[in-house]
Amino acid sequence: MFSTRIRIATASMLAVALACLGLAAATSPAGATPGPHHDGSTDRRACSPGAHTLAAPGSRLYPETGNGGYRSLHTNVGLVYDAERNLFLPGNHVELAQRATQCLSSFSLDFERISTDDVAGPDLTIGSVTVNGRPASFAFVQPTYPGDPAGQDDPDPAAHQVSQTNPVGGPLNNPLPPACSPSLPTTEAALQNSQNGDQCPANKLVITPTRPIRRGDKFIVTIAYTGRPGVHHDGDGTTEGWFRAGGGGFVTTEPVGSASWMPLNNFPTAKPTYDFYDTVAAGKTAIANGILVSTTPHPANAQFPNGSATWHWTSKAPIASYLVHQSVGDFTLTTRTAADGVVYYEAQDSSIPAEQQAANLAIMDLHEDIINYQSQINGPYPFTSAGIVIGTADASFEEEMQSMITFAGGEIDTSVLYHENMHQWWGDNVTEASYDMTFYKEGLASMAQALFDARTAELAAGGPTSVAGKAAFEASLVAEFNKIYSGTGSIWTGAPSNPTTFTFFSGGSTYDRPEAAYIALRLILGPDAFNETLQRIQRRYGDGNITESELEAAFRRAMPNKSRACIRKLDAFFTQWFDTAYPASGGVGRPQITGPGLAGGGFYDATGRCR
Repeated sequence: MFSTRIRIATASMLAVALACLGLAAATSPAGATPGPHHDGSTDRRACSPGAHTLAAPGSRLYPETGNGGYRSLHTNVGLVYDAERNLFLPGNHVELAQRATQCLSSFSLDFERISTDDVAGPDLTIGSVTVNGRPASFAFVQPTYPGDPAGQDDPDPAAHQVSQTNPVGGPLNNPLPPACSPSLPTTEAALQNSQNGDQCPANKLVITPTRPIRRGDKFIVTIAYTGRPGVHHDGDGTTEGWFRAGGGGFVTTEPVGSASWMPLNNFPTAKPTYDFYDTVAAGKTAIANGILVSTTPHPANAQFPNGSATWHWTSKAPIASYLVHQSVGDFTLTTRTAADGVVYYEAQDSSIPAEQQAANLAIMDLHEDIINYQSQINGPYPFTSAGIVIGTADASFEEEMQSMITFAGGEIDTSVLYHENMHQWWGDNVTEASYDMTFYKEGLASMAQALFDARTAELAAGGPTSVAGKAAFEASLVAEFNKIYSGTGSIWTGAPSNPTTFTFFSGGSTYDRPEAAYIALRLILGPDAFNETLQRIQRRYGDGNITESELEAAFRRAMPNKSRACIRKLDAFFTQWFDTAYPASGGVGRPQITGPGLAGGGFYDATGRCR
């Protein structure tokens, strides 16, 4: 899906936040008011609720996420945030512009407003909901498994159960598919419990406007809410979302943690554009995706006794739900504009020791060189800004937040920066069409780390223009493939395209095995054709998303030998590497089609044919 880029008037959104701060701002209409249906009817019965999920029937990986019946166009985030107390204050809200794809009697969003797992979870309260400026009713409901023939309000409790298996707990327990994925606290005992059969939490925010919304109409939903943002617990025991970090917050949210601090259409293919208006205490820094437009100071008031400031960031490029970033705290933020017009941001938490900050800065300063290098492979850098923010949060992982890469724990690593920056093309600009496609972009990002090692070897051997340097580069990639191919364990036991929440971000099937597949593909197609294919995919699917069949078709078109035998062999290659589970021991129980000069079965015979 391609997201339509639009401009949304932001004055009305600012007015709500500023009014709560005792300030004033001009207002403007929020949007069009729905009239009769296209058939002339105003009967609500002619309309229907939007789907409460975007997951395909039978999904076992976050089947509860996403919402249908509309397209997400643009989101205004209006934080009013007390960083010291980690609280959203009155005036905090989001404004979501959507376009109806059906006549809607109601529609839904994802919002994990409360968590009982531990004190790090969210505790948020909705104050009001309006649709096109009119008050709307709202309720929280449990998700139902996708495709339930009894509908989204199936009264059978078995239709609303947690599991990471399909059917739930096996056919003798509950033969139905899961309605949501596990959300486990971070204890070893909990990891032994898949939560099969537990009831899903009521995290679907269903909104019913006073009048139906016609198909094709744009509508604006404004949700005011307050309280404590927090983290979401994943099925592997990790956490993601809004982390408490010193005097503020730090966000890493893959794959679903955005809903633990804001209501949204929480699915990778939902990619609206964004404006952020973050009002925080004077002296605090607010960081988000895109370009910093302005910082507007405000005088003291009851909420901010020492004054405040509103930081306005904007992203004209659409952002997938798990890549929306916010950091608020005591950050030093520097800005520079490169010769090509890309704006570079570097931010570090001021509590990081000076010596470590200096070491971090030396790596952060490599960012432009890394972008220029990866642009030779992927095509032009897809965004107008490129940022890095290093926080002190005890987060579970680093993340490729779009145009604002996050590093937690106060440190940055060069190899990981190569990985996360590769995601700006793969995952960010061209997003996975569903969660089970995560392997596609993690494999390319992991390959970026292999390319970093190869580039290092190349420079040590004489540089990219020397024969020895080129040989060292290729030898490094071959060695990386052979190391991965000789491995055992989870790399083979889980098919990359069929993960569970427990194995979703394990190193083997999501990262290493797809990385090896791409290295092999590069040799099967040839380096130039491989790079040209990546660039073609960026042009075709940029700002949108890609399916596994579309990805494979792009590589199939680039085959130098398009004989039936070669195409069949390439299709078998994809099946073996992406879609097949093998024994943990490896051996012959692993892909037997690899690439020229690599361990395993190779691809072409001595005459260059596929047999």
